[in-house]
Amino acid sequence: MSARHLIPCLLCLLLAACGSRGLGFYTKIEVQVVNRSSHRLENTEARFGEHRCGWGIVGKTFSAGYMFYPHPITPKAELHWDEEGKHRIEMLDLSKIYPPGSSGRLTFTVYDGRVEATFRPQP
Repeated sequence: MSARHLIPCLLCLLLAACGSRGLGFYTKIEVQVVNRSSHRLENTEARFGEHRCGWGIVGKTFSAGYMFYPHPITPKAELHWDEEGKHRIEMLDLSKIYPPGSSGRLTFTVYDGRVEATFRPQP
């Protein structure tokens, strides 16, 4: 293979590696919110440090998910939402349920008066 053909091949390989986040070796995490409260949740979002994951409106008995969340999951998270015109914030410690760098589903379940976070690892 000549140098003229080698450079485009290397560039394609580098682009493929960037596009698949390191040739396919990365954490696959789904972040989900489940509404078990008696209210409609509006402007719903989870914050992991400086990164946000938003769903907007999540109706009563509904859930919403964000597949392949591209940022790291921090040990501390904040869940924000508006409920009947009032802004709510729940601070959550994920260090006991989420092993750093793990793939799977992180779920925030909103009840009346409380929020629970659970993690189900990917098999």
